[in-house]
Amino acid sequence: MTRADLQKACGLFAIKIAIYWIAKLVICQLDPSRLICSVIAKGFVPCLATFALMDFVVIPQLRAYSRRRRNDQGDQPG
Repeated sequence: MTRADLQKACGLFAIKIAIYWIAKLVICQLDPSRLICSVIAKGFVPCLATFALMDFVVIPQLRAYSRRRRNDQGDQPG
């Protein structure tokens, strides 16, 4: 993972944590029937683990795959 990828992952992770707390403290207090409240009801640690897995493992691999595909298609004569 490059430094730029790590910075993107950290930024996305921070945004997701902020959305989690805003939803928990505001949205779910006003209207607990919303879909996001069922996710938040599972707890902070499961959400944190899921966010970390997506931001630091899955998404960087998808970006790298996409970059490789783009580079491979650009090298072929067309």
